[in-house]
Amino acid sequence: MIELTVSEAVRACGGELKNCETLAPDTLIPAITLDSRKAGPGALFVAVKGERVDGHDYIKAAMERGAALAISEKETAFPHIRVSSSLAAMQAIAGYLREKSGIPVVAVVGSVGKTSTRQMLSCVLGKKFDILSTEGNFNNEFGVPQMLFRLEKHHELAVLELGISHFGEMERLARFVRPDYAVYTNIGNMHLENLIDRDGVLRAKTELVPYVREGGMLFMNGADDKLRSFHSNLPTVYFGTDECYSVHAEDVRQIGLERTEFTLVYGDKTLPVSMPAVGEHMVLNAIAAATVAKELGLTAEQVKAGVESYTPVGHRGRVEKLAGITLVDDCYNAGPDSMRASIAALRGTRRVALLGDMLELGEQTRELHESLGEYCAENLEALFTVGELGESIAQGAEKAGMKNVFRTTRETAADDLKAFVREGDALLVKASRGMHLEEAVDKIMLWK
Repeated sequence: MIELTVSEAVRACGGELKNCETLAPDTLIPAITLDSRKAGPGALFVAVKGERVDGHDYIKAAMERGAALAISEKETAFPHIRVSSSLAAMQAIAGYLREKSGIPVVAVVGSVGKTSTRQMLSCVLGKKFDILSTEGNFNNEFGVPQMLFRLEKHHELAVLELGISHFGEMERLARFVRPDYAVYTNIGNMHLENLIDRDGVLRAKTELVPYVREGGMLFMNGADDKLRSFHSNLPTVYFGTDECYSVHAEDVRQIGLERTEFTLVYGDKTLPVSMPAVGEHMVLNAIAAATVAKELGLTAEQVKAGVESYTPVGHRGRVEKLAGITLVDDCYNAGPDSMRASIAALRGTRRVALLGDMLELGEQTRELHESLGEYCAENLEALFTVGELGESIAQGAEKAGMKNVFRTTRETAADDLKAFVREGDALLVKASRGMHLEEAVDKIMLWK
């Protein structure tokens, strides 16, 4: 962690030091955590009240594990910094450390593909810089501060993923992240329950723009109509796979479900690239990373090496060969656009999918699920669905004339699929995270 003293923490969050007579103001804080189980010697424990757990109930446990003090909204007998909002205090300290470090930040924003783009950026930019990159799902108001706490003196660049679902969230993130560069993947039909429509999504995502640091830059998907319509005073570089861009891809060839080969055009240089991922969306992610890399001074050879070192994160496009089939585990999250992209990338004797609910789509929920079903009818040989909204996918497919449509459950899906699939099939598993289809994937992984 970037060096932080007790007095700096108090000043950064605007709190009041309580019961800390034996703690010198210049005492260094070695770590900051929200988890009392990880509160080692000298740590600062942040007591945040969540939906299920109140961190204030664990202050004593944190102290017993060696924590030096806590951030608390309540009076406590233990050394603490008293604040009105522990979450806001944590974010303020994160912002202070971000400024103190002086380390440039690349923020990755968008409706679909943030994690894959962030991972691709990290792989590419990591060929020149010592990178801090978002881990797991630490991309929200609780997670992003914790990533900034992991900044170290040796880091040269931070690549942070910023995820939101409500108006105002991006602005709160932006106030303490203050990125130097912002990369926008797309504006899609996600979180419509709160953001209403794509115009609302654009408005919410671009709350970040006024907080981009002076001299900063925006990178935007040039194929996205909403991003193309957005204007700011910041320098904006558009990226895409078409030849009108100085960085683009040519001669794209998908090799099975494991690899995509293409020619990278990088200004006046061209190089063959073999990327361990498939789908047009992944080629676009690679080009986005290459476009940012060019602005930051990487060579074409460094970009090639970075793209070729890409690895999927978690349940996001992981490909496994088992029992004679190819499993595409993409069940971490889903929306209408990402569903179509994953289906379009399938290659096999037969293309089979286990799909579930896409959540937070608002008034268009049924319509979007039925429309996806119609797409399935055109692009799949068999469809298995899970969930109440999965039923709408099934109905849309059947209305479009699809014959092999099966309803199942998360618990029985693996057995139902095993009875249907045969050697050479490609099987996609995808739904919103709340459907927990990783449980079905775990059972499929046991097939022999």
